[in-house]
Amino acid sequence: MGNRGKALFALLAIGTLALASCSSGTGIPALDRDAAETDKWPGDKSQLENLDMHSVRFLVTNDNADYFAAASADKQTACLFKFVQGEDSAAGGCGGAGGADAIVEVSVPGTKMMLVRAGSDISRWEDEGWTRIHENVLVF
Repeated sequence: MGNRGKALFALLAIGTLALASCSSGTGIPALDRDAAETDKWPGDKSQLENLDMHSVRFLVTNDNADYFAAASADKQTACLFKFVQGEDSAAGGCGGAGGADAIVEVSVPGTKMMLVRAGSDISRWEDEGWTRIHENVLVF
């Protein structure tokens, strides 16, 4: 490889690294920050099967419920969990953390929620009646 080819390769590598360092693989910025005291998992550890236990992050409290995100170790899967305060059960679901705006929609009796990538255009869901309660969480 000539000097020109080496220089082009170096520029491409630097550009790729810059893009990778600026974007979250999951689209959920909370998963990229250090854990805080509020990030302690409130449920049974078995609910985190196939997920990285250290990835759990508290997102928001809304209508007497706490919402948490978690991811697989490779960050290819992201999950949303809802814990109603004072109850033992939780609702949750996981989806592929690729490039789609919606990562996972969870619909169970009493709960309809969606985990979305940060910066997503959610206008179509808002038109349907969804409400954003966090940059990554919509409820219906």
